[in-house]
Amino acid sequence: MSAGKIGCLVLYAVLAAVAVTQAGSAAATVAVWTLAAFAVAHLVELALYFKLCRQAGGSLPGHLLQVFLFGYLHMVEMKAAVQPK
Repeated sequence: MSAGKIGCLVLYAVLAAVAVTQAGSAAATVAVWTLAAFAVAHLVELALYFKLCRQAGGSLPGHLLQVFLFGYLHMVEMKAAVQPK
């Protein structure tokens, strides 16, 4: 797993922790809205990169999950895998 993907997971964990531990505060509201914005943006990326996910080979559900979680970072890896060498 790349450093960028690990960084994304850490960011998601921090935002989730803030949302849970600071419930009712402005920080929790910002964290929840940020997580929701990431989810919407990555759903749009799923639609945009679905064809690339199918071309990349391997597990289609796995690619879709990774695009949902990591977005552009996983798309770059898939493009590298699909390009002729």
